[in-house]
Amino acid sequence: MEEEQGPKISLVEIILMLMIVVPFDALEAVTALISPIPIIGQIALVVMHFGDWIVLFIIQFWLIMKGLKGLWALSGNLLEFIPYVDILPLRTLGLIATIILANRPEVAKIVQVAGAATGKTGVAGGAGKIEK
Repeated sequence: MEEEQGPKISLVEIILMLMIVVPFDALEAVTALISPIPIIGQIALVVMHFGDWIVLFIIQFWLIMKGLKGLWALSGNLLEFIPYVDILPLRTLGLIATIILANRPEVAKIVQVAGAATGKTGVAGGAGKIEK
């Protein structure tokens, strides 16, 4: 008999993580727009680069402590290190994808089946054999 478990990431944790990630993505967009300004732009780029590392470690540590792989969040965080690509809210989208895949096992299973069908593995629940 299977017991229904609650979500792996609670609503409070979702709100707290998004309160870290969303404003930082917005600041990165502003930083990319002011980067052509001679001195201020370069200082802002350097500061935001260190901020990228801080947010990466906070979110990944949080997900590791929850026992989740967080592959989508990690890929979103790493894509934020590419100059001018960081204007896009990739970190936020990666975190949202991680939350959905962690809290909805049926969606994670669909993504895993789709990954296996295309030959790609390592999605959400981890790579491995799909039980039928």
